[in-house]
Amino acid sequence: MNRFSPSVAETAQALSAGRTTPPALLEIALRAGRENEAAVRAWRHIDGAGARERAGRLSAELRQPGARSGLCGVPFGVKDIFDTAGLPTEWGTPLCKGRVPAKDCALVARLKALGAVLVGKTHTTAFAYYDAAPTRNPHNPAHTPGGSSSGSAAAVACGMVPLAVGSQTQGSVLRPASFCGVVGFKPTFGKLPLAGVMPFAPTLDHAGLFTADAADMQAVWRALGFASDAAPCGAVAAVPWPPPPAGPLDGSMRDALEAALRTIENAGFQVERLPRPSFFDALPAALRTVMRYEAAQQHGELFQAHGAAVGEKLAALLDEGLRIAPEDYRDALASLRAARTAFAEWAAGRTVIASPAALGPAPRGLDSTGDPAANAPFTALGAPAIAIPMGKSPDGLPLGLQLAAAPGADSLLLNTACVLEQLL
Repeated sequence: MNRFSPSVAETAQALSAGRTTPPALLEIALRAGRENEAAVRAWRHIDGAGARERAGRLSAELRQPGARSGLCGVPFGVKDIFDTAGLPTEWGTPLCKGRVPAKDCALVARLKALGAVLVGKTHTTAFAYYDAAPTRNPHNPAHTPGGSSSGSAAAVACGMVPLAVGSQTQGSVLRPASFCGVVGFKPTFGKLPLAGVMPFAPTLDHAGLFTADAADMQAVWRALGFASDAAPCGAVAAVPWPPPPAGPLDGSMRDALEAALRTIENAGFQVERLPRPSFFDALPAALRTVMRYEAAQQHGELFQAHGAAVGEKLAALLDEGLRIAPEDYRDALASLRAARTAFAEWAAGRTVIASPAALGPAPRGLDSTGDPAANAPFTALGAPAIAIPMGKSPDGLPLGLQLAAAPGADSLLLNTACVLEQLL
């Protein structure tokens, strides 16, 4: 795997000092694409001509006086469920081939307004569910990169772009970040806009971001206009993870987690080892019902028209979802809301919760994108969560540490992640 791209922070510094230009930065990203794409297959569509035109206009703008965004000139990729004006947005399925939106989704429009340069669309699993994309894990192409934000995680891991956009309904940002050895951040529910993004289960859908490290994620967060002044916390809570019915952790993940917690504790952090609160255990069943019901409301007609052509795994989910009674959905939704209230109260006094970002390293093979059980509870809770690298398995595959906090504590979480990433 060849990695070329400078970081977000390096890009801002080099542009400010006049050591580089947006076109030069873009060509580095495009070169990384040429070097790695045949093996990794991160991209659904690369818009080289459009990106060069945008980078050229930015160069002219930079010759004028004025303040610049920290994202000015930063190349980025976008998961293929986010609308992009004039570029294909085909939701990872041939059923939507030729779909070209007239305007950008809200998040892409915001990034462009800040001067970021859109390189193209990254591969997603079909309809952002489990039917795999063609993307390979950059660390070993015989293994999955995770999903559903497969291409976004892989593109950042290869240095094709220093920033990529993804989405998460269960574990589709944090799991591929863990598998690919990058940072994935899912902010508090609703913090990043979803207007112009394919809905899957609106109660659970989150936009998310990928960068090479936590410092870059912090820089992106600031550039997007969010506060980042909360002090890092000095305490970390660890509870038995994940909640049932998930299976046990892979031994390499379990060992890496314990080693990370010891390192954190030895550095002066307080590590609280606590029993898992009971509200966590109710989440998997409630999430399953809510996700299936809402996905069927969004995509049921397409399934009824095309059957398994939507994807075999998605077809099975939609078939189940169409048979869920509205009262069962309402009960599950009430259970989620009760758990969110309980978590907000419990987490407010415990700053940051540390847990594995996946059940183990990336599984071998490309038919499965892995199990989201380690991430899904925090998605159900609408809580901010981030995956940072914490080492590798004995066969050289990345392993990630997941950190989460109370809803709204995004700044505290990011700043703590920056400190812990340096320790690990």
